[in-house]
Amino acid sequence: MPDIVQCLVDWHAAQEHGLRSRGISSTVRQPAPGAAPGGRPKATAVSLTLESDERLGKLSVWESGSASLLFVDSRTEYTWQDQQVIVSEDDLPRILAPLIELVEGSAN
Repeated sequence: MPDIVQCLVDWHAAQEHGLRSRGISSTVRQPAPGAAPGGRPKATAVSLTLESDERLGKLSVWESGSASLLFVDSRTEYTWQDQQVIVSEDDLPRILAPLIELVEGSAN
């Protein structure tokens, strides 16, 4: 999974300026090293948050490569969720495209 984490970090670095020019702010967060309370492994390896006006999109990727996408429009109260599996860096544009469209507001 560290490869997928680095792929998302690299994707974000390459896309951040383009997202910002479309009115989307973005952040990538990785959990602090170590175990969760109780000695359990931490659940997510990395998360990407996209925000624009009243819209929020979030991609959470687990160690297995399983990915959860969440979109919330706080003005209309519309929500969208999806589950995907990230196998390689090539999957990121395909998986993130609908989330970016929703956050940008260009999707119906």
